Formats: sequence, C-alpha cells, structure tokens
Amino acid sequence: MKMGVSMKSKLKLLKDIAEFLNEETDLKTMLDGALRELIDHTEFDTGWIFFINDEGEHELAAHYRLPPSLKKRECHYLDDGSCWCVRAYHKGQLRTATNIFVCSRLEKAQLEFPGENKGITHHATMPLISGSESYGLLNVASPDREEFDKDELALLESVAFQIGSTLKRIELTAKEKESIVIKERQRLARDLHDSVNQMLFSIGITSHAAKSLSDAEKIDDALSSIENTSKHAMKEMKALIWQLKPIGLENGILHAIESYSGLIGVKVNIELEGFYSISDAAEIELYRIIQESLNNVMKHSGVKEADVKMTVRDKKLYTTVTDRGAGFDLGNKRATSYGFGNMRERIRKLGGELDIDTGIDEGTVVRITVPIEE
Repeated sequence: MKMGVSMKSKLKLLKDIAEFLNEETDLKTMLDGALRELIDHTEFDTGWIFFINDEGEHELAAHYRLPPSLKKRECHYLDDGSCWCVRAYHKGQLRTATNIFVCSRLEKAQLEFPGENKGITHHATMPLISGSESYGLLNVASPDREEFDKDELALLESVAFQIGSTLKRIELTAKEKESIVIKERQRLARDLHDSVNQMLFSIGITSHAAKSLSDAEKIDDALSSIENTSKHAMKEMKALIWQLKPIGLENGILHAIESYSGLIGVKVNIELEGFYSISDAAEIELYRIIQESLNNVMKHSGVKEADVKMTVRDKKLYTTVTDRGAGFDLGNKRATSYGFGNMRERIRKLGGELDIDTGIDEGTVVRITVPIEE
C-alpha cells in the first residue's frame, strides 16, 4: 500500500510534475505522464481526465490504473452519458477540488460488473483551469475512500492548476506556430507572383506576338519558347504547392487517405467528383475527421473496407465515409466512445456539418459537409 505524501515529498512531487510539464509539447503524452506521476506517488489509486467543450459534451482524454469495471466495453461508463461533476462543471459550479459523494458512473459500473470496482465507490474532482480558460476535469479515486482530506484536495488542486497552465501553453504554442505558417505562406505567395506570374506573362506576350508572324521558322521558335516557359512554370508551381501543403498532405488529401488506410489495414475505395479549393487548415481538419472515421472502421465495424466519396456541389464539399460493418445504436450514445464528439468539434470550427447514419447490423455512414472557397 502506498504511503501518504509528507509536505517535503509533496513539494518534490509538484516540482517533478512541473519539470515534466515544462518540457512536454505533445498533448496526449503530457496528460498521460502527469496523471501517472500523480497516481504513482500519492495515495490516489486511479485517475482520469475529461475534456469538456462549450456545449457540455465530455471526452475521455486520459486515464491511469482504472478498475476493471471502468475499463469494460472500451471505458463505456466513462465515455457514455453525463454525470453530476460534468454538469456542475458546465454550469460553472466547480472551481475548487471537491469530493463526489455519489458517482453515477461508478454505481452503474458496479451494478453491471459486481466486485470489479476494486472497492472504489467515490472520487474527487478538480477543474483544469488557466486564468479565464477552463478545459475539463481531473478525477482521482482510491479503494474504500469516501472522501479525501484537505491536504489531498490541495495537492489535487495544485496538480490540476499545473496541467491547466500547460494546456494553455500548448494552445498558445499552436497559435504561434500557425502564425509562423501564415507568414511562410505569404512569402511563398510573393515567390509565386515573382516567378510563375512573370513566366505566364511572358507566355502571353509571346503567344500574342506569334499571331502576327508569317515566317514558319519564327513561328516554330515562338512555339518552342512558349512550350519551354510553360514547362518551367509548371515545375515552379509544383515546387511551391508542395511547400504550401501541410505535412502528410504533400501529395493531396486523396493520397494521404490512401496512405493512412494502408497503414491501418483498411482497404479504401476513393471517389472524387469535381474540383475544390479549401484552406490548408480546413483540409487538415477534414483529413483528421476522415482519419477518425477510418479508425472507427478498423476498431469497431468488424470489416476492413470502406468507401470515401467526395463531391463538389453548390459551393460545398460533401464527403461520405461508408462501411458495411456492424453499425451501432445511436440511441445508446455510443457515438461518444467512437470519437464523434471530437469530430463534431473539428467540423464546427470549419462552419460545416457532421451527420452519422447507422444502426445495428446496418453499417455506418459518416456525412461531412464543409463550405469551399470561390
């Protein structure tokens, strides 16, 4: 059994966690590592972290040493439905570490899987906050503990504050990187104007002059000049486009989808109707949504094949990801465990729409609609 933390070891623990968080830039690795450090060096026996969006929808972002009942059915009782702490957080009623006296998630898990809660019936919760920003909840629990004392809650608050500050830092770093990318693209736009635009102008002048020529040899020379200049312009254009494309999408979203599906072992049939133009940021988000859909096919559908169809119509890009697998009952809200909450958040940022059409033994169709540029 783990010993309680003394003041000295508590300060050492907070220092160790702070040092780890200060060096970490990957969100998932950061959450997993901080949670593991907290649980391994305190009397807390298990922990999990929820991200909660503005609509009050939660997502299981990390967990460590869960009791068997909470691991069942792919963490069903943590993923599915709402609970008091999530609702209280959404209403702005949680600002400090709080003992939860009745946890509906633990109760439901215990009822379905008797004896597999490992004696865990209650937990404590603390919001992840940085300034005016709130990200979600840090929850911890221990066997045969119905409440934690003020020192333990104070420790929980300190760690949650550190995690919240790190989430804010990662968010700001991402925005800074985006700003750098925008500046780089502005530079590339200038290069495009200075190189390709000038060559296209040269082609226009040469072709116009060739119309008035009567000498066959001079006409051939003009056509050769146009051909060589156009080839050089195409080469320059391709080089600039490759620089503009985000990492992983250098050869276009269709190639990226094919490469990713091959990586996860899902055969994908891709069909594209029409031409479209969306920002690189939007293309990345669209690609991530398609990635998540294909992940669901691999993990949950029971089949290893999917259809991806992209159609341009009425200034919108319509994308469907279809599988003919097991499907599921949307009425049981299993969509959360399939990552649809994260997908909806991505599509919301694009000003688009996401629709799921599925049923038991009816397969699944994910419909994605995003606006496209003129």
